[in-house]
Amino acid sequence: MARIERDTVTYFPHEAKAATGDTLTILQGRYGNDGYAVWFKILEKLAATDKHYLDLRGPMRWQLFVTYLGVNEITMVEIMKLLVEIEAIDVDLWESRVVWCQNLVTNLASVYKNRKRDLPSKPITINGNIITTRDNSITNNGNTHSIVQYSKVKYSSSGDFQAYIKDLQTNRYPGLNVAELWKDCQSWYADHNKLMKDAKRALNNWCKRELNIHPPEGKPLPTAQQLKEGWEQ
Repeated sequence: MARIERDTVTYFPHEAKAATGDTLTILQGRYGNDGYAVWFKILEKLAATDKHYLDLRGPMRWQLFVTYLGVNEITMVEIMKLLVEIEAIDVDLWESRVVWCQNLVTNLASVYKNRKRDLPSKPITINGNIITTRDNSITNNGNTHSIVQYSKVKYSSSGDFQAYIKDLQTNRYPGLNVAELWKDCQSWYADHNKLMKDAKRALNNWCKRELNIHPPEGKPLPTAQQLKEGWEQ
């Protein structure tokens, strides 16, 4: 049986002047030694994880991550937000609660050159699912699907879907913040380990649900049965 190759490393470059770099200067200035320790623990975790990204979707993974880093949750949230602001980790992937540090992977070039393999590529997300380009697989909170399987799942291209969000905002739900509700919808699917088969339908149902829970002033609150029917549609 052929040995399974994993994209992990047991070490990564740690330069003597690392503490004077922009990322650590900002982290240490705000959080002292905690900032230093947290950053290098994140890098260590990334280095030791297959394909060098961290999937923190779901409360269990997040809590394990916070515990591993050894700081309280409020501080952890602040640090992650700061890392996004200074672009130490990928901004777009963090919206899906995925951690990717391009500089770390770039610094591993010599390792993968010796292995005669390409560097792991930055993953992308579609409807809250992580796609890793090397093995053409899609991961949804631990459940892996092939690209062929996923091609049967309905989803829209980013441009088309943004137009759909704009249409909902303008013509159907002018009183809601549809873009923010889309983020909430994706988080719910990820936290409940559900594969989103039709993003447009999922978002529309989510908007209906929000409108039922928070109706415009002057309208009566819906009954429990009405809420259930609105969600199931």
